[in-house]
Formats: sequence, structure tokens, C-alpha cells
Amino acid sequence: MTTTTEKGWQQLDKRTIFVAPLTPLLSVVGVVGLIVIVRGWDKVGFWEPAITVGIAVALFVGNAWKWSTTRYRITDTHVELHSGVVTRKHRSVARDRVRAVDMSADIFHRVFGLSVVTIGTGRHVTESEDEVKLESVSTREAESLRLLLMRSDAPIVRDGSITRFDTKWLRYAPLTVLGFVAVVVIIGGITQLGRTIGVKVWETGPVQRIFDWYLTEPLALTITVTAVVVLLLSMLLSVVLYAVIYWGFELTRHGGTLRVQYGLINKRSVSIEERRLRGVRIDEPLLLRSVGGAKVKAVATGLGKRNSKDEKFEAEADLLLPPAPRADVAEVAAEVLKARPAPTDIQLRRHPRAAARRLIMWITLASAVPATVLGTLSAFDLTPDWIWQLLLVLIPLGFLNGLGEYRGLGHALTDEHIVVRWGVTPRTTVAIQRTGIVGWKIRQTIFQRRPRLVTVTATVAAGSGSYSARYAGQDEGLEFAAAAVPGLLAPFLDHEQV
Repeated sequence: MTTTTEKGWQQLDKRTIFVAPLTPLLSVVGVVGLIVIVRGWDKVGFWEPAITVGIAVALFVGNAWKWSTTRYRITDTHVELHSGVVTRKHRSVARDRVRAVDMSADIFHRVFGLSVVTIGTGRHVTESEDEVKLESVSTREAESLRLLLMRSDAPIVRDGSITRFDTKWLRYAPLTVLGFVAVVVIIGGITQLGRTIGVKVWETGPVQRIFDWYLTEPLALTITVTAVVVLLLSMLLSVVLYAVIYWGFELTRHGGTLRVQYGLINKRSVSIEERRLRGVRIDEPLLLRSVGGAKVKAVATGLGKRNSKDEKFEAEADLLLPPAPRADVAEVAAEVLKARPAPTDIQLRRHPRAAARRLIMWITLASAVPATVLGTLSAFDLTPDWIWQLLLVLIPLGFLNGLGEYRGLGHALTDEHIVVRWGVTPRTTVAIQRTGIVGWKIRQTIFQRRPRLVTVTATVAAGSGSYSARYAGQDEGLEFAAAAVPGLLAPFLDHEQV
């Protein structure tokens, strides 16, 4: 229960004293348990249990002290957080600068009915100076704070659910990197755990038998078996992780605010005011695109990346749809942008063939550099011949990459949005409100002058800050920029040419 003190200051929920230490304490208990299993209880001395108890007591006492010295309040103009006694900290964020409210809850918080609330302004700061984080309040209080801080006077447009989790999305999970990353993390975690409890993992019986098999079997067989095992394991783990991360996903609109909720174990909720929204971004990684999948992100003020301790908040705060079928992606983009068809689905203007020649040439030349360097070293007997010969495969791959980069280029203009597309791994399509563009940057390298190519970049106070129509024809690119925001580029143009 949240306690109210003098002058409107409130304390965090009392249950946080017991909930906050549970995750680190569980890790300590797990390590001690493994030590007991590996060494046996008879070889466990006095210090292991004593240290565990000491850590537990320190965690609870530290969290009780933190709770007793932390206060927060919401005034008509500011959100304030006060903490500490020896080192006193006071953080204040103006309410009119609040851009997003992020609610998250791990499994322990959910059991006790608590949530962590992060109130951010989205400035690109170094240590979260421009956010207030409440760890933690009751779920009911967190919801009340979200409604209070994200209240909007914007007209209501079709309130309700825009999309929700569908089990058919799971078939796109194996085409993401989640599983491969999980395999690497598991191997690294087992190795680190072995060092912690004094076990040399790579010298254990099962691992040694695997090494012996690799030494006795043909190289082609071992490579094939390893690839198949890693592939199957990564596919399985990717499906499991996708379900754990995105289960229960729902995107809703209420009173001018978009709200994203998801998570099977760690529940996550992010609210984005629509008046802060400047567009959407659709990412199509190569494998996902090959089966008609993509993901959608918001381009909005207040969701910029920050070098904060909470990397999860940074990475997923702009998510509007996880990897899903292209039809669902188009529906979400249309609903969020309130435009049909979705601007990201319209026919884009192709860029000149000169762009294809430049991209294919430069990317292919860059792909030939490793083989050239290693081939030169091999000529002086400094490296084996097979290395540069193997690297020759990069040259045709570079040619295909350059061709794919060109085929991915495009731009278009609608009544309310500009649309630009680029890339191959992934291919990215962005639709930006024309009213959200605050400036243009026109770039033409020395190699682009003769074929009359330019890169036209729209500056936006949202998302990554800039979005480009790359390798566009000079006349078409300047016309595109001039028409998108009439008058903004006019003083810099030669109207006899544009």
C-alpha cells in the first residue's frame, strides 16, 4: 500500500521491501545450491551459508532503508522524486514534458501486485536525468499514474483494441535472432557458472566425449551435425522466447493515447501520446521478409535512445507490433497513422539506375578487400592460400547485397506523409508526418555529382532524428523535399532547375 505523507508526498508500496531483493537473492541461493550439489553437503563449510544469510539480511535492510527515505509526488506542474539521507537526491520532471509512461513487472512484482513505473521525457541524456522511476507501487496506483500523466485533450478516434497476440505469429519466431542469441548466452552462462562453483566445464566427462567424437569423425560430418543441432536448438529457443516476451501482446487506443502491453512472465506496458507520434517504421529483416513478415515501431518524441541503466526500456519502448504477418503490419500501420491504405504500403518512386551502378560497384569492391589483403599476404607466405580463396565468396555476395540495396530504395509523398525506404538486411520503410519535419539536409558526395545523385534527409524531432531518401535523382530528390514542406527549402533552391 502506498503511504501518503505531508504536503502530498507519498511513499512507495511497503511490499517493495520484500519484493526487490528476491531476484538477486534467488541468484545467490541458486549458486549456493549448485555448490552443495556438486561438492556435497559434507564439504560445505561455515562460510557459504553464513555469506548467504549475510547477503539476504543486507539486501532486506538496504531496501527497507531505501523505501523509508524515498518519496514522490505529482503536482499540477511536476513529477518529483526525493530519495536518500546521506546522499540526498531530488529529481523533478515537468508534466508538460512527459512523453511516455512505461509500466513493467517481473514475476515477483506480479505475484505481489506491484509495478515499476518509469516516467520519461525522451531527451538524449546520459544517466536518466530526465526520467523518474518509481520502484515500485501497486498495480492500481501505477495505472492511475498512467491515466493521470498521459491524459490528453485530443479528440477520441476509434477507441479500443487495434491488434492483439495471435498464435500464428509464433511461426515467425525461428526467423529472428532470439534463438541464436539464447544459445550463445546459455553456453556463456554455463561456463561462467562453472567458474563460480569451481567446476571446469570443458574438462567434464560429457564435454570430453563430445570433443573425442569431433576428433575421430570426418570434418564434413562434424560440421553438418553441429550446424543441424545449433539450428534446431536456436529454432526451439526462439519460439519459447518469443512466447515468453510477447505473449498477451495488445495494442490499444484510448483518449488520444496508444498503449502497448505484453509479457508472459515480465509484464510490460508502454503508453505513447498520439500528439507525440510523428510516424511509423517497418523493419523487414531478410529472413522475415522472405516469408512475408515484419515488425512495426513508433516514430515519436520521448522514445529516443538513452544510455541508461534500463536497456530494456531503451530497446523496446517504441514497439508497436512484434514480428508478424505483413497483413497485420499493414493494418497496424493504417490504424496508427489513421490513413488507408497505409502510407508504408503505397507504390514508391524508384531511384535512377545510376544509383544501382554506384551501390553495386562500391559494395562489391569493399567485399573484395579481405580476399585481396589476405591474397597479398599469402603471396609472401604469411598466411595459408585457403583463407583468401575462401574469402572470394564475399565478392558475389557483395554484388547481390548491392543489388538488393538498390532494389530497396524508394520514396513517395502523400497528402500527410513522406515515405522513404532503404536497406536489405533489414529493409526499412518509414512514413513521417509532413508537419513533423523541421529541416532538410541535402548531401552530394564527389562520386554522386557526375551521375546527378543526392541523399535527401528529413530532420525530425522524434525517433532517430533523421530519415533519408538515399541515392535519389538530383531533380527528383529536390522536388520531393520542396513539395513535402512548401517554403522550407525554397531559399536554397535554383527554381529554374527545380
